[in-house]
Amino acid sequence: MRHPSLDRNRKWAPGSGAMMLILMSCVTSALEVPLDLPQPPTITLQSPKDYIFDPRENIVIHCEAKGKPNPSFSWTRNGTHFDVEKDSKVLMRPGSGTLVIDISGERADAYEGTYQCTAHNDHGTAVSNNIIIRQSRSPLWSKERNEAITVQMGVSLVLQCRPPAGLPPPVIFWMDNNFQRLPLDQRVSQALNGDLYFSNVLPEDTRSDYICYARFPHTQTIQQKQPISVTVLNSKSGNGTGIG
Repeated sequence: MRHPSLDRNRKWAPGSGAMMLILMSCVTSALEVPLDLPQPPTITLQSPKDYIFDPRENIVIHCEAKGKPNPSFSWTRNGTHFDVEKDSKVLMRPGSGTLVIDISGERADAYEGTYQCTAHNDHGTAVSNNIIIRQSRSPLWSKERNEAITVQMGVSLVLQCRPPAGLPPPVIFWMDNNFQRLPLDQRVSQALNGDLYFSNVLPEDTRSDYICYARFPHTQTIQQKQPISVTVLNSKSGNGTGIG
């Protein structure tokens, strides 16, 4: 603790308080950054690297950037300059690098490819990620008939879905002929690939309408596999198979 006598004996030079205020003011001014300081561009918004578009809607490829002065924008497609002004179906938003491509009445796949945006001003350049543009596709499911499955009670069983590949991948679910979702629980579950897995089958699992459905989000279509028939035998019956 400071001794009181030290404070009583301390002497201040005339005008020292004013000098301290001047010094503090100078330090504060030195720390302030001018608002109009030139800045190279920085990308602030861009589309995902893998962009799967709905062929019924316009393609919107985002590219936004900031900088001082405001940056200009340009694009490449598949590694070469993409001249936006020469394509009447392509619009670049004012003050932005975002492209809007009107694909109505056009072959949508003509605009598939790898796009990259560049923002530039007098102080530098910023480049977006490579953005791969692909059209959503929903291939048809094959119409092969499934073999009826006979299986012993208590064994495990896998009903294979094998949906057609799509962009993006379809959402898988299982239903019956009445379009009712098949109940899932700890014994009956759906794998990540869409297969229906039974840890141990019971007699009540016997039915002829196990149907796998695939919903393709971008095209708003649903396709179904041919129904699978399962018969569960009690332990005194003959042998069966566990994969369908």
